[in-house]
Amino acid sequence: MRSKETADLGWLKREFNLLVETLKEASRDHAKDLAAAIAFWVFFSIFPLLIGTLSAAGYFLRSAEMQARIYDVVIDMFPGSASLVRDNLDAVIQYRGTMSWVGIVGLFWTAGKGFGAITRAVNRAIGAKRSHSFLLSKARYFFMAVAVSVLAIASIAITVAFDIVLESSFLVQRLGLEGVEASRLKSWALSFGLIFLTFALLYKLAPYVKVRWRQVVPGALLAAMLFEIVKTAFLVYLDRVADFEAIYGSLSSIIVLLLWLYLSALILVFGAEYNIVRSRASAATAETTPEGSE
Repeated sequence: MRSKETADLGWLKREFNLLVETLKEASRDHAKDLAAAIAFWVFFSIFPLLIGTLSAAGYFLRSAEMQARIYDVVIDMFPGSASLVRDNLDAVIQYRGTMSWVGIVGLFWTAGKGFGAITRAVNRAIGAKRSHSFLLSKARYFFMAVAVSVLAIASIAITVAFDIVLESSFLVQRLGLEGVEASRLKSWALSFGLIFLTFALLYKLAPYVKVRWRQVVPGALLAAMLFEIVKTAFLVYLDRVADFEAIYGSLSSIIVLLLWLYLSALILVFGAEYNIVRSRASAATAETTPEGSE
């Protein structure tokens, strides 16, 4: 029992030290400036990305229920900006029926600017330099936008299957969950799973150097947890503390969206820094282990 408690304390101490070192590394890399750059470019890229995703999804998920689910996922990712995002998407969805695949590709190409900013920030964090040409980099950003969109569409489709399972009264009763509780659990699981996979995909695709999935999972998991925690705190802040309308008036929704994009970008950069700090610590441990065992 004592050895287990000692091991747990040792693990907590190591994780705490990793987080402290990550904060120092983020400060040295000017993480706040990197996050500001990401927020700026993502602000101009987010609507082309969402419109492109919804337009592409319209070819595969045609039911009104599927479109409503996409809305729910999108709105959940942008706390405090629901009306701004919904109004803009509603206006474009009416036009979506005439949008060709060429138009969708153009939207993803435009959305690639945001992924370019993400790529530069992640590589700044891990200390990697660009080895691709200008055109190849643009193509890389485009395919990152497509990959994230495919991930979102696939997540919606998987949710449908998840719903079918949850609708089984036998399973719900065995879990001791009511219908409302099961719905909340499903919504949280979808949100957390999609955010985790998105961070993992970005950490995997963004670096100019080759990285393994096991190297990006810890940072993606940390970033996903921070995203959910900060999202809850941000909603409380908007509801009980902040009054942006008194200062910015009709621009308050845009300011809130920019602030949330900045916080999300900070989390993204922090997760990338955590991955590299953890990798360095693991490499150092691997080097010292043989000496200690002799």
